[in-house]
Amino acid sequence: MTRKLENKVAIVTGASRGIGAAIAVRLAAEGARVTLVARSVETGSSKLPGSLEETAGRIRLLGGECHCIGANLAEPGDRSRIVPETLERFGGVDILVNNAAWSRFEPAHTQAARHARLCFEVNVHAPLELIQQCVPRMRERGAGWIVNLSSATSSHPAPAPYDRSGRYFRFNAEVGPSVYGASKAALERLTTGLAAELAADSIAVNTVAPVEAVASEGAVELGVIDAAAYLEPVEAMAEATLELCSHPPGRLSGRILLSLDLLRELGAIVHTLDGRGPLAGYVIPPARGADLQ
Repeated sequence: MTRKLENKVAIVTGASRGIGAAIAVRLAAEGARVTLVARSVETGSSKLPGSLEETAGRIRLLGGECHCIGANLAEPGDRSRIVPETLERFGGVDILVNNAAWSRFEPAHTQAARHARLCFEVNVHAPLELIQQCVPRMRERGAGWIVNLSSATSSHPAPAPYDRSGRYFRFNAEVGPSVYGASKAALERLTTGLAAELAADSIAVNTVAPVEAVASEGAVELGVIDAAAYLEPVEAMAEATLELCSHPPGRLSGRILLSLDLLRELGAIVHTLDGRGPLAGYVIPPARGADLQ
């Protein structure tokens, strides 16, 4: 088994469940020491399944090293603790994965202003602040890798004429992903700008989003996705993120990517989260358009 991230230190936000937890475990399996960040620290502390305690347990079973930080990324004071605690524990930071997100799926024209502000606070301002805190430390270490988790909802809906149902290719007007999608579009533009700004420092900045819905605990519990529909395994997102954290920064940066497209491009195989072998029974499907919810 390879150890692509030996001696690297990573921060993963939203690591208590779903995609964030999977990424944290996958990076740890490749040798990274990982700071896990989320609001749900102890098992049973949230109405949703999953906690940092559980993610940490999975990492330690693999022989990995991690540190848990309970933080609400909507709060500037909480955001300010994450990088200093990581430096105190591990002495540096090489990788930042901005996975945590907040959304309220309802049409933009009826969404409360406080919900729209919270969406941008967690999905745009928090990643930027963490990046700003990490960049000086990455410069000191000679390189860095920043991965921002995006969403295919950042794509624009098709223009008129619209059908009466409000459902048309790549958009669902009833579900209302416009504000969330706008926050992710902002994050994508921020990503490409940062990649250009930080290229001379050998710091890669990319975004990656799932091609298909991922049946994370939160998405299923909140009814955002249909768990019976075709789903992308969470391992695919973890594998794509690992690839973005382990290639030379000068070769893979400034990209707005979909997980399976990246894995096809690199000829990569989706592994189990412990990295011990390919994910049984899973073959990356041929490229096709995604119908977004």
